[in-house]
Amino acid sequence: MNKITIHSFTYIFLLISFLAGYFEYMYLLLLIIIVHEFGHASFAKIINFKFDKIIIYPFGGITKYSEDLNVNTNKELFVLIGGIYFQLLFLLFISIFYKYNFITEHVYSLFKNINILLISFNFMPVLPLDGGRLLNIILDKVFSYKLSNVISIIISFIIIVLFIIYKRTLFALILTLFLIKCLIIEIYNLKYKYNKFILERYLNNYNFNKIKIIKNINNLKRDNYHIINNILEKRYLHNLFDRRV
Repeated sequence: MNKITIHSFTYIFLLISFLAGYFEYMYLLLLIIIVHEFGHASFAKIINFKFDKIIIYPFGGITKYSEDLNVNTNKELFVLIGGIYFQLLFLLFISIFYKYNFITEHVYSLFKNINILLISFNFMPVLPLDGGRLLNIILDKVFSYKLSNVISIIISFIIIVLFIIYKRTLFALILTLFLIKCLIIEIYNLKYKYNKFILERYLNNYNFNKIKIIKNINNLKRDNYHIINNILEKRYLHNLFDRRV
């Protein structure tokens, strides 16, 4: 891991929470977020899954990866579950501390409620949350890479609309604006990501166990090698990029 970055908004929220008397809540929230993101980073390190940094926001964290888009979906899933694994393990330790009176009932109750809140929020099927990434991995196993990304974005927007209707609070509005911003970036990067996806397959030799016959290059799937219009994928991509050059 190169570094952990604290986003500037996080410092602002810390100051506001301190002035409003919610510093204890904010402190525990950030502590759980850091543990969660460290879980992703630790699981990534186990399987040599490349990543750059962790960004800590006042309502969650994002681990930035530098792994290929064609990385095996099971590896991505393994890294994904690292966050919730560490978070639940941390909750278990806190429960043991509470059982032996190392922490007060107030702190334990607050800690438990924050965990429930974070897990509920983080596993909404919305990109770039863990729930959205999990949804994307599942869709990648069923649909083409291009289509799975489009479906993930559509579902994310639907869930965001339902979220703001159900949670009509100022905090929910802030979260919604953040998620919408992330989705707009996802939409903007759709073409770039797909071009990178096929370029990786052109430049690298991946060992895929599955072979899929397709008629259109837009139907490329992760974890699969393809025969495109009766032409081996590697040859097809060579012809495609040679024409572009």
